[in-house]
Amino acid sequence: HNMGDSEYMCGILASEGYAVTSERAKDADAWVINSCTVKDPSEIAFRRVVKEGLDSGKAVVVAGCVPQAQRDLLEALRPASAIGVKALGRVGEAVDAALRGETFWALSARGPLPELSMPKIRKHALVEIIPLSTGCLGSCTYCKTRYARGKLGSYQLEAIIQRFETALYDGVAEIWLSSEDTGAYGRDIGTSLSHLLEALIVCIDSFSSSKKKPCPTMLRVGMTNPPFVLDQLDALAKCLKHPNVFAFLHVPVQAGSDTVLKRMNREYTISDFEQVVFGLKQRLGSDFPLTISTDIICGFPGENETDFDQTFNLVQRHTFSICHISQFYARQGTPAAKMRPRVPTSIVKARSRKLSILINSFNPYASLQDTILRCYARDELENEYSATSRLVAHTK
Repeated sequence: HNMGDSEYMCGILASEGYAVTSERAKDADAWVINSCTVKDPSEIAFRRVVKEGLDSGKAVVVAGCVPQAQRDLLEALRPASAIGVKALGRVGEAVDAALRGETFWALSARGPLPELSMPKIRKHALVEIIPLSTGCLGSCTYCKTRYARGKLGSYQLEAIIQRFETALYDGVAEIWLSSEDTGAYGRDIGTSLSHLLEALIVCIDSFSSSKKKPCPTMLRVGMTNPPFVLDQLDALAKCLKHPNVFAFLHVPVQAGSDTVLKRMNREYTISDFEQVVFGLKQRLGSDFPLTISTDIICGFPGENETDFDQTFNLVQRHTFSICHISQFYARQGTPAAKMRPRVPTSIVKARSRKLSILINSFNPYASLQDTILRCYARDELENEYSATSRLVAHTK
C-alpha cells in the first residue's frame, strides 16, 4: 500500500513541475519520506533518514503511517512538514511550505479517500498498483496500522474499474490489487472481493475482444486474512483459474497455535486458515497449482514450546513456497506491548533460526525443472553477480 502511495506522491509532484528523483537524494532540495509503522526497525530507519535530511539542510516532508499514528513524534521531528494517509494530494503544498522554511501539517483522519485518478509515476514501469481500500476490520493486539489507516474504507467498484482499464490500455504487464486486507474489500459498501474480481475479469475479456488478441496483462490479488474469504472460496477459486489471474494468494497465518492467535486477536483459528488453503487448492486442482505465501511471528508474548512446535508443524505440513518470518516487536501503544510473559530474545532468535532452516530446506519448484512454461515478464533488475541484467518473470 505504501509503495502505491509513494507512486501517487511522485506523480503529483511531477505534475506540479518538480523534478522527482530517488537516486540523487543528496542533490535534491527537498526530501519526501514515506513511512511504515508495522515494525520497530521500519520506524527506526524512518527516524534516521529524517534526521539525516534535516541535518543536511534539506526541506523535509514526512508521510505515511508513522506521522498519522504518532502525532507526538512529530514534535521531535520539527521543522519537518507532515501529511497523513488521506492527504496524498496535498504533498505539493507540503513541499512548497518546507522549501519556504515553514512547517506544514495535514493529518486529518476524516474526509474522502485519495482519488485513484490522481497522477502517478510507477516504481516499476510495467506494474500498476491499485489500492482497493484503506484500513481494516481487525484489531490485532500487536499492530499499529489500524491507528494510522483506521477502519475499513473501500473504494467504489467503478473507481477501481476505471483505474484498472487505464492500466490495461497503458500496456502494463501486471496489476497488483493492494490493501491491508483485500478479502475484506467491499464489506462496508455492500460488495465483495469476488464480485470485484469478476468485474475486472470482464474488463480483461473485453480488452481481448477489442484488440482481437489475448490480453497480455496479469492480475495479482494481494494479502487477505482468512476470516473474510471463507464464504468466497468457490467464486475466488473460479477467478484464480482465469488465464490472466495469477494462481497466487498471500494469506498470513502468523502462528500455528490457536492459543497464540487468540492472544493476537486474529479472529480465526488454524482450522479456518487450513480451510482456506486446502479449500482453494482442492478447487483449483492440479491444473492450476496454487502458490500460497504466508507470514509468521516468532516469540509473541506467552508463546511456549508447545505453541512454537505447532507453528513449526504447520509450516512443515504446508511447505509454503513463500514464508516471511518476523521476530515479535513490542510496538509502543499496542495491547501486545503490555502482555506478559515476554519470550527471552535468545529463545525468539533460536525459534526464528529453526523456522528459517526448515523453510530453506523446501524446494517448491523442483517439479518445474526441465519443463517449458509460459512466463510473463515485467521487469529487469541489475544482477549483482554479473554485468548483465536479470529478467523478472512469473508463471501463471
